[in-house]
Amino acid sequence: MLQLFKFPVLGLLFGLCLLASPTFAAPPLLSLDSSALVQPVAVPAALMLEDPSASLTAGEVLELIEAQGVLTQGTPHMGYSASAWWLAFRLDAPAAARLNLIIAHPFLDDLEVWLYDRERLIAPYYSGDHRPFLERGEPYPHFMLSLPRLGEGPHTLLLRVQSGSSISLPMQVVGAEQSSLLLAHDWLQSGLLFGALLSLVLFYLIKFSTLREPQLVWFCLTLFGVALYNAAQHGLVALWLPQWPWLPMQLANLANPLMMIFSSLFLISALKLELGRLVYLRDGFFALTLLVCGWTIVSYGHHRAYQTLNVLILLTGALHLGLLLLGVRQRRPYAGGYLWCWSAALLLLLLVPLGRAGLLPLMPGFNYLHVYLPAISLLLFGGMLDKQLEQVRRDLLHSRAQAISHLQQYQALFSNSSEGIFRCSGAGLLLEANPSFVALLGGQMVEGLNMQALFGREQWRERLALLQGEQSAVSQECRLQGLDGRVHWVYLALQQRPDQECIEGIVVDLSERRALEERLQHLAAHDSLTGLLNRRELERLLQESLKEVASRPFSHLLCLDLDQFKQVNDLCGHSAGDQLLRQLSTHLQHQLPADAELARIGGDEFAVLLRAADGQKALAHAENLRLCVEQFVFSWEGRPFRVQASIGLLELDSGVRDWETALYWADSASQLAKHQGRNRVQQFNPADGALLKHQRQLQWITRLREGIEQNHFELYYQPVMPLQGAADGLRYEVLLRYRDPHSGELFSPGQFLGAAERYGFLGAIDRWVLLTLCQWLADNPRHVQQLAQVNLNLTASSLLNAEFHQLLHSQLQQHKLPADKLCIEVTEMVALGELGVSAQWIRQLREHGLKVALDDFGSGFASYAYLRHLPLDIVKIDGSFISGLENDPINQAMVGSMQQIASQLGLSTVAEFVENQATLDCVRALGIDYAQGYFIARPQPLAGLADARLSEAGFIRLPARSTP
Repeated sequence: MLQLFKFPVLGLLFGLCLLASPTFAAPPLLSLDSSALVQPVAVPAALMLEDPSASLTAGEVLELIEAQGVLTQGTPHMGYSASAWWLAFRLDAPAAARLNLIIAHPFLDDLEVWLYDRERLIAPYYSGDHRPFLERGEPYPHFMLSLPRLGEGPHTLLLRVQSGSSISLPMQVVGAEQSSLLLAHDWLQSGLLFGALLSLVLFYLIKFSTLREPQLVWFCLTLFGVALYNAAQHGLVALWLPQWPWLPMQLANLANPLMMIFSSLFLISALKLELGRLVYLRDGFFALTLLVCGWTIVSYGHHRAYQTLNVLILLTGALHLGLLLLGVRQRRPYAGGYLWCWSAALLLLLLVPLGRAGLLPLMPGFNYLHVYLPAISLLLFGGMLDKQLEQVRRDLLHSRAQAISHLQQYQALFSNSSEGIFRCSGAGLLLEANPSFVALLGGQMVEGLNMQALFGREQWRERLALLQGEQSAVSQECRLQGLDGRVHWVYLALQQRPDQECIEGIVVDLSERRALEERLQHLAAHDSLTGLLNRRELERLLQESLKEVASRPFSHLLCLDLDQFKQVNDLCGHSAGDQLLRQLSTHLQHQLPADAELARIGGDEFAVLLRAADGQKALAHAENLRLCVEQFVFSWEGRPFRVQASIGLLELDSGVRDWETALYWADSASQLAKHQGRNRVQQFNPADGALLKHQRQLQWITRLREGIEQNHFELYYQPVMPLQGAADGLRYEVLLRYRDPHSGELFSPGQFLGAAERYGFLGAIDRWVLLTLCQWLADNPRHVQQLAQVNLNLTASSLLNAEFHQLLHSQLQQHKLPADKLCIEVTEMVALGELGVSAQWIRQLREHGLKVALDDFGSGFASYAYLRHLPLDIVKIDGSFISGLENDPINQAMVGSMQQIASQLGLSTVAEFVENQATLDCVRALGIDYAQGYFIARPQPLAGLADARLSEAGFIRLPARSTP
């Protein structure tokens, strides 16, 4: 990365300028009207204040900058510094206007912006290249911060910036409506530039593969360094890998030695310079370059390292100039042309560090030099074209000289080649053949043999027809039958030259490869354990059959699900289970018609495709298979085992259009047979409700996807009331609802979570709920202050996902939400399913400050002993124990014991499904800490608790409902 160099004298002069400059009563004003917001408007002036200790707050600076700030016209340039710099200007824009602030500098470690409405702080913004790309503001190559909708102005913008690289703040203001166009323009420009540079790298690599000139390698490496630098400079690396905020800066630091070292090597190689003892100077300079660039990478932001790097950039420009002058002195060809072509790059290498160090004023279009540096680099090869063409000409002359030698070597190659080579007449009569071709024929040469006898009459005529047409050469894999009767698969290439009547051919024996391919095809289509067709091949056959409506080869699909198979695995091991499947597969094959296809599609699941069978015959085949499995006896180490099969039968003409639906319906029928008692055949009937259920689930796929993308979900809340003391704030559980965008109908989770789990939407729904809730809480700070606890239900897939934990933590940090006010609810079955894993992720949540509640406690197989191994905060007693509690002494005893155990473990308890006053009085008497249910309050839209609509008194009075 091209960095700046700041001399100590410049710092002294800059400080004297600050002391001598006049002060101003208020920051300069940037006044904008609606027409001016169509294009970015540069901030013409700003008050600037240095904070050497980097300890001042925004409020302190707002008071100091008006008295001590220095007015800076144009783009502020602070150079290299360890200080923090503050800038302020006022902004007067039309009321209700939405603006974006653009800072066209790619590397600013820490950037903070405060927006004030006179003395009132509207909002702070935090950005900088040390933050993840998606947290820096708008996805812009540099920095673009969206300001809130403004009221009556003017407003004061206060900026704080601190960075190890050279600090330059070209600031612009633009209407938010234009940001998408700016984003598209800048990303398109960055992408085109990066693509052009990579295309040049590929182009010259291809040239190198032909010309083998070493300077092409150095030039490609230089171009690659420029491409890498531009990708980091213009935000492409941050866009591709937003989770690694340090990567763009480090890649830019890595690109520096590539550009400086390889550009020097390119000049040395292209001019073929004789360096003599100067080679030690060159190597020392390269070592120093690597040392300084390594320092910039390791220090990661230290301004001293970048100052030193700036000196190296100046020295690189001086080195290049010295190399070119040395080439002119040594009278190297093209030295003058290189000096002229390299002048633009030399100018850039000198202007960049001198300008940013303050020795030269920066011109307005200075940044465009970086954008169009690749175009300047194109001129470097303008003077090399003659050299390349001359090299090509020399290569052609050399190739011509070698052609005579190649003709002499042809006979040796013909005789010793491992491939078969022959010549035949236009009529196909064999004229000449090498030993390898004779070996393919069977070891004997027969002059005048017609090639039709070897390759087949039709096949040979097709090749000749192609040769006699526009093609001068043809090639194809085909069969060759030798004179000994053996058949070989060969690769045949034929060529007929215009000046000759004979045909030349090359034959490569592919018999071994062909046999291997057929073996691989068989393995790809068959199950490795049983040798039956596998699921992939069954899906292919099924799909092909469903496409051929007129002549459908298969009429019925059977799905067999073995019963009691798991017992064999559990008692005897998987080896016994594998042997059972092998024997049963052989047994089943003998019971099927010869034209049926048997496949293994799962661990203990089989499928059968029947051909041209009516309903009764297919049902008879299915019953025969069921009886065959029932009568099959498997013996392992003297112990007999029997298995049974639940079979689902599906007629492929019953409205099914794709293989997924066919397998799903047949499997549904087999599952229905299993649920109805096992060891039976169940024929799928579209009228039994399975088809309608499947269609409803398919409809939920689109509705859930659109619901996530278009926010068709809504958040509801249900209050939680304290029973043993006064309310310490708002407590409620967040619930999810889906609202149909067309009918407005509201759906509870029980109506769509089954489809969401089946089709993999649970994780996306959890992410939507988390992001929406965190954003809503951030938008309602008064509500958060009054909030004591909000409970959030999450599924097992999200809780076991490390990326979701990272997202949860980042959302709390991004919105600055108190983690101790968020409680994650998990069901008893999820928490106790894998006790060790559950304890681990529960501990991770609590380490971040969150609370964890065990939901539906008592509904499963859990025992109280499990509670000692889980680091919980709250136990929510399942509603089945609470409903009608006042009339059930047994449940009262169980709930009382739950309360006592939880109290001993330091856990709070919540009673769910409190539906009346009697139940509420009972759970209070049992010592339960909190209550939740319809008697307390029914679920309501979360929007009703927003700051603008929150009725604090009404909400907190809810517990008083229990008072007689």
